Amino acid sequence: MDHSAGLKDGIEWRGSSADDNRPDSLREIIHRKWNQRFLETNRASNTDWKLVQARGKSYSEGFMQGAGRHINISPVPLRNHAAAVVCAGTNEASLQEVLLQLAALPLQEVVIVLGKPSEWLFALARNDPKTVIAYLPEKVEPDIGRALGAKLTGADMILFVDGEKTVPADQLARFIWECEGKSDIALNDVSGQMGLFHQRGEIDRFHEFLNTSLNRGDLKINSLSNLPFAVSRNAFDTLGAAAFAIPVKAHALAILKGLRIGFGGSAGVRRFARNEDTEQKWRKAAGDHAEAWREAMSARGSRLQFADTQRNRSVLGEWEG
Repeated sequence: MDHSAGLKDGIEWRGSSADDNRPDSLREIIHRKWNQRFLETNRASNTDWKLVQARGKSYSEGFMQGAGRHINISPVPLRNHAAAVVCAGTNEASLQEVLLQLAALPLQEVVIVLGKPSEWLFALARNDPKTVIAYLPEKVEPDIGRALGAKLTGADMILFVDGEKTVPADQLARFIWECEGKSDIALNDVSGQMGLFHQRGEIDRFHEFLNTSLNRGDLKINSLSNLPFAVSRNAFDTLGAAAFAIPVKAHALAILKGLRIGFGGSAGVRRFARNEDTEQKWRKAAGDHAEAWREAMSARGSRLQFADTQRNRSVLGEWEG
């Protein structure tokens, strides 16, 4: 049914836009038409993502068949605007692959934060009105770069991605979908790779202990430290851009403030085994988690609202004075 509707719309588009050969034009019309069709035909308040994605793929394949052209596209029906933020690394080829996947999504903006702009990136920004280049003359940590980049967009949902690790558009799509009214934060679920406790690295243990200490043991080793993830406008404004410069701090604040935290799927992050956590990574993670716990203790007290069932400090009252 969706395929037939897409086929019909594709044939109509081919007849009216025969001279427009730009892939972006075809991609934009498919996103818009599918969005319209889904909102008109879907009556369920909590539709399963796999069904939504399958329907979108069926429609887009029909449309491309009718249009007589094929492009890379990953339809996501959205009522609100979405943007992506990526901090460029040193590998331009990797960044190109990342941007190719982002181009398949219905994004209103793609903010690229980088310290060394190339002519290719400037050409991209000139030719694609959705691309925003944020140039930082001084080298900064990628987390800080993404936080600064996210501050530049006013989108309703923000997708944070790694500039050097490509994640297929079809996997990224769900992160946006989950933040479309369902969750404030959609984490990358890497718990399937956590293994037994003695096999986990120290950093994973930090993540797990932080979640458990904040009464969110269900999040296991998952954290905003693991890219990709997506946040709603409500989450970004509630936590503030600065918090995202230290992702585990933003993660702790999100729990403390009662934001709705869910999952956008598993994007295949390789977890470090215990002996692969370098001392530098371990020290940085330790410092970041110390900040997160300091924030939590300021809000919930030094025991994080866990009752002391072993000591009866009231007996010390008679010694006071």
